[in-house]
Amino acid sequence: MRWLHVVAPPSFSALVSARSWCRCGYERTAHGRSGVLALIEAHTAHPESCPLHHAEGSKAA
Repeated sequence: MRWLHVVAPPSFSALVSARSWCRCGYERTAHGRSGVLALIEAHTAHPESCPLHHAEGSKAA
């Protein structure tokens, strides 16, 4: 299980931040628009390398 929390205030000049974490111990933070966009990409790609990803998959009955 993994989570992504993005804080984007309504003001365009305000600092955007994000945090991504997973039960496997993966945890990253980012500040600024480009950093947050890179973190979202890394969060999306994380299941490919997560040691818990294959263990958590459900099997069809």
